[in-house]
Amino acid sequence: MSTLPTLPQDPVPVRRVNIYVTRDVAFNLDKMNEVTKNVLRKLGGCDQCHSGRILDFHIIEDFVVNPKSLEITDLPGGGRF
Repeated sequence: MSTLPTLPQDPVPVRRVNIYVTRDVAFNLDKMNEVTKNVLRKLGGCDQCHSGRILDFHIIEDFVVNPKSLEITDLPGGGRF
């Protein structure tokens, strides 16, 4: 029976960062790049590196309807907290 070699484990633990964006942001590369830079700065690192973190973008697909005007707006935070 052959034994496969064990690969070294990454010494940096992986942490997931959830980011909720609207469709107009999600489908605009310039806006997504800016959001990514801002999130990375907020996390206390440089704006080009997210080592040890998985940036998990969620498109807000939950809405609120104004009963008077029937206008539909995005629900802040996606309603998934």
